[in-house]
Amino acid sequence: MLKDPAPGRLGTEARCVKFPDGSRGVILVRAGIPQDEADELAARIWTERPDAGGPRG
Repeated sequence: MLKDPAPGRLGTEARCVKFPDGSRGVILVRAGIPQDEADELAARIWTERPDAGGPRG
């Protein structure tokens, strides 16, 4: 896992996040957003997964 934000392309960076089930992962976010916002985004992505029982498109 990444210890520090890793610079990416076009103003993005990879961030380590914690998902609602306690697992950890890496997502791409806008460069410079606070870690708590990255964790909130990860939680939103987690709940929108088709197998999570969340909203379906």
